[in-house]
Amino acid sequence: MLNLILDPKNYFFNPYALPYYWVGTLTLGEGIFILVQNRRSLVNISYIISCLAVALWLIGVGMIYSSSIPDVAHFWARTMSFLGIIFITPSIYFFSVCWQSPLLSRPQTKRKYVYVAVNLALAVILYISCINSNLLVKGMWQYPWGFYPRAGNLYFVFLIWFYYLMILSIKNFLFVYKQEEIPIKKKQALLIIAAFSIAFIGSVEFLPNFGISLYLLAFMPVFVCITIVGYSIVKYKLMDIETVFHKTIAWLFTNIALVMPFLLLIYLTRNWYSNIDNPATYLYLAAISFLFLLFVRIVQPRVDHFFQKRRAGMDKTLNKFSEDLVYLKGFSQLIVRIEEEIANTLYPQNIEIFILNESKNIYELAGTRNKSSGINSLEVKNEFLLWLTKNNRIVNREFIEIDPVYIPIKDAAKDYFYRTETGVVIPLVLNDKLLGAINLEKKANLQRYTSMDFYFLNVLKNQSTIAVANSLLYKNIEEQVRQRTQELVEVQKQLVHAEKLATVGTLAGGVAHEINNPLTAILTNVQMLLSGDELDKESLEMIEEATKRCKTIVQKLMTFSKKPMESTMMYEINLLEIIRNTVDFLKYQLEQENISLKVTAGKESYPVIANHDELGQVVTNIILNARDAIKQIKKSGTVFITVLEEENWVKICIKDEGAGIPQEIINRIFDPFFTTKEVGKGLGLGLSICQSIIEKHKGKIMVESKLNKGSMFTLQLPKLKEKKSVK
Repeated sequence: MLNLILDPKNYFFNPYALPYYWVGTLTLGEGIFILVQNRRSLVNISYIISCLAVALWLIGVGMIYSSSIPDVAHFWARTMSFLGIIFITPSIYFFSVCWQSPLLSRPQTKRKYVYVAVNLALAVILYISCINSNLLVKGMWQYPWGFYPRAGNLYFVFLIWFYYLMILSIKNFLFVYKQEEIPIKKKQALLIIAAFSIAFIGSVEFLPNFGISLYLLAFMPVFVCITIVGYSIVKYKLMDIETVFHKTIAWLFTNIALVMPFLLLIYLTRNWYSNIDNPATYLYLAAISFLFLLFVRIVQPRVDHFFQKRRAGMDKTLNKFSEDLVYLKGFSQLIVRIEEEIANTLYPQNIEIFILNESKNIYELAGTRNKSSGINSLEVKNEFLLWLTKNNRIVNREFIEIDPVYIPIKDAAKDYFYRTETGVVIPLVLNDKLLGAINLEKKANLQRYTSMDFYFLNVLKNQSTIAVANSLLYKNIEEQVRQRTQELVEVQKQLVHAEKLATVGTLAGGVAHEINNPLTAILTNVQMLLSGDELDKESLEMIEEATKRCKTIVQKLMTFSKKPMESTMMYEINLLEIIRNTVDFLKYQLEQENISLKVTAGKESYPVIANHDELGQVVTNIILNARDAIKQIKKSGTVFITVLEEENWVKICIKDEGAGIPQEIINRIFDPFFTTKEVGKGLGLGLSICQSIIEKHKGKIMVESKLNKGSMFTLQLPKLKEKKSVK
């Protein structure tokens, strides 16, 4: 028998067998494709078993038609074709139970799966009886299109079991349709019911088993059934089931209409070419095949173009969009162009584009078309947006409930779509970073987004992501340039102001010298006049006192106008003396502003090695800052100055009752040009200079502050260990 099966002479080219080979192979390929999408899904596993059974039946029929002797045809009928036929309905019933099980209780599901196992076991028994007896197949019929299995004594019982399982399967799908509350799942169940109802037409293939000479196109309804069911399972890349169904049916029947004349010609001329010799038959069939191939090459591309013309239009639109991106100027133009592209192609009711603002750590509304959802920003840490960042896929609201991939973020996704009034969200992800998201509402015509629409959106997503990334980069560079330019302008203003202050200091020194000479003359003459009449003595004493005070002020002004760098000599000085001199100089001015100075010291001498003028500048600066802090929140106050020794250090603590320093900026107050004062009231250099002077003296400057409670600056200098001068 094996020799007969393997002998090529026992087979011939039969055009009637070709559709069965073709549909069987496509069915198996479709089942494998669906399984690959989710290998762990029991629904997908049961579906591939159904596809395998159908493929075995169809390819087995093709082998029967291609057999030239009854024994070979009988072999393929028993071993292959009936292997598929017997397992078709048990596998479809298995598939229906897997689809139904989420809606059943655990005991119900368990009973269903037990029944599946029983029927699969019964199928195995039937197949064993088929290959070892004539109960199902007891011979072969000879028809014009080829051999066909002859029904055995048990075949009628088999048909009852076959249709019984088919009815149970449809009943399970009807149960899903009635119980399911999610609209898209309900539609899927309805499509599956329609698919298996169409498959019933293919079951009339049993009529030739009883001697009825009919060449039935049973493979067509079966293929339509498998196609509809397959696409309703996949839910892959947001496939639109309804659109795929309509286009698949239209494409199939269009091609059938084109191929039918050739099949009809072969069928009508069968008696003629069956009576001529073999070479002439082969020549005739070869001519028909050549004409068919020529017809396919000419007509088929036009048919395909008709069904793909919308995609061709989309490709043209996307190419134009890609070219336009090169010429866009600015971020706002890019956003408008993306909105226009989507609006003019898909016609959504509304479009919202959110773009990442890294400085604010949010996604800001960058553009909206038609109307707004009322949401102007989205949190970066939004759970659904984080999921989009990781998965980088377009999400359709309708698939949240039905696709297992969304289970971990179902609630977050539903909340996002509800708050934003969105139907579809397109993430813009580059290098694992979400740059933004495009939200689309339903279409203006209320139709669903189709698979072709999502093809368009996927390509547009990739192009837009690159464009947005580049635009954000340029925008950040422009912002940095603007900030740097502004900072340079401010620094220039401050330096000009500092130069003016330096000039004022120089003028103050000159004015002091100019005033000092006349005051000396006045003082000398007044003292000479004091020896005169007693009547003028009191007035002259008042003049003398006032003149001495003017001289003291001028001397202090001369001292203060000296630049710190004029003398870099450090020598032993009494720190308390520096503090008292500074207090004396500032006391009168501060008293006019209701600010009092209070100095506390444990002893009269605190010797350190330092530069007198530089330390005086530090103390003066901190006292004046304390005054400004007090005046911010009250009309009067006190600045407390405490001098003390601690181990190897001498400390000066200057404490005020002012506004205090916010904690978020306290670490920046010693930075050059950092100031919280208005222009003209502070350069931001004072504390920076104070810090450099103290560090030059190998000391430390520290600050403690509480908002609206005041601040305390602590100056820490090394205690004198030995008397010496240091240059």
